[in-house]
Amino acid sequence: MDNRPPGPSPGSAAIAPWVVAVLVFGVAFAAIAWVVVSAPGEVPAFDDTVGNAIHSLAVANGWLVSVGLVLEAVGGVLFSVLLSTGVVVMLLATGGARRPWNERTFAAVFLALSAAGGALLDSIIKAAVGRSRPPWNGLWSYESTPSFPSGHSQAGITVWVALGLVALVLLPRATRWFVAVPLLVVGPLIGISRAVLGVHWPTDVLGGWAMGAAWLSLGVVVVVLLAARTGASTAGPGPMHDTVDSDTSAPPT
Repeated sequence: MDNRPPGPSPGSAAIAPWVVAVLVFGVAFAAIAWVVVSAPGEVPAFDDTVGNAIHSLAVANGWLVSVGLVLEAVGGVLFSVLLSTGVVVMLLATGGARRPWNERTFAAVFLALSAAGGALLDSIIKAAVGRSRPPWNGLWSYESTPSFPSGHSQAGITVWVALGLVALVLLPRATRWFVAVPLLVVGPLIGISRAVLGVHWPTDVLGGWAMGAAWLSLGVVVVVLLAARTGASTAGPGPMHDTVDSDTSAPPT
């Protein structure tokens, strides 16, 4: 008889790095927020120096502004809502009725939680902090809402990076990276475009990234725990594969 104590469950092993990510990015966001709110009405030296440097670079290179406007559109509320909602509906519709809790269902829950929760959290913090926009707001693009944190930056993580993770989990090996890499790259670039267009301070962008990454990581933890609670178990790559079962998963390649 084996009297050795049981080892950690697959679910515990799957969520461990994501719990660490929640803590790391959560602390990072708190530190950035403290810098912003500790001197209300003042511009931190970092924002002043880096913000002016980015603005000068944008003025001298018109193509950066053009790219920024495209990224602004794809990272905006309308496009992000339509994209994430469409993918969630597609995942639920193709998940299969025989086994409702499957890999596609969990992916849909993760994406919905990441996108909707991130947007709600962003709105709450914006209203609470009430930071003014940079002086360049309105030069190429205009925003009327408070500045911190950047909603586009957090959506780049909670929508676009989240979609990249879903692609890594669900798509066949032959195609998953071709789809996931552009999503994982475009997500952070959306944040950079906000500083280029002059509608956000650099700390707004950093705060949006940190908040979005913390929330996305928390979403992975919640979904993996939910999958473990349903008794699902399978093997494969991706953050949810260690605990999520599916009769609709991608065919082996």
